[in-house]
Amino acid sequence: MKKIDSEKYSADELLEILLEGNRCFKNNTPRVKNHCFDEMKRTLVDGQKPYAMILGCSDSRTSPEIIFDTGLGELFVARTAGGTIGPNVLETLEYGVGHLKIKLLVILGHQDCGVMKYAMNAPLYNDELENLICHAQCVKMQMGTACFNELAKHYCDFAKHRLLAKSKIIKDAYESGKLKIVKAYFTLENGEVEILD
Repeated sequence: MKKIDSEKYSADELLEILLEGNRCFKNNTPRVKNHCFDEMKRTLVDGQKPYAMILGCSDSRTSPEIIFDTGLGELFVARTAGGTIGPNVLETLEYGVGHLKIKLLVILGHQDCGVMKYAMNAPLYNDELENLICHAQCVKMQMGTACFNELAKHYCDFAKHRLLAKSKIIKDAYESGKLKIVKAYFTLENGEVEILD
């Protein structure tokens, strides 16, 4: 697969490239990758130019590079348990928008998320993992009763609003049309990424 020059594509076209990669993953038809050292050395040592950013969960079953069938240098990824947003994650995404000029941010939730399961069952104001689950519990309270997989989907919406509320860099890029933010959900059972917008 040739390297993608993100400047030649709109955010919508970049999203379609990403989703085509997911279809390749799902259908067991991977594209040629730049995982060998010689190819990496030729294309990546002079700097990175990723075409998309992913905010996702650190769950070991949800590696964006694999589920979107991408090679090194194609994605700028921020992963935390549950895809939660703290100061470091926020600044990481701001770097992607402000310095790397990435046009597409995908907020990726997933099936069977341990943090969402925990948030569904943990008592409110629990000291254990408080910073990790407090936002998921806020979403749970707004939703009422639901399953943890639905909570993961609704959390993507919360994450988008939080990013726009907490980051002037992200908000300005989004409002000016320089950044597209997409909410998505990865189903482990079938390997498919579903767009929630």
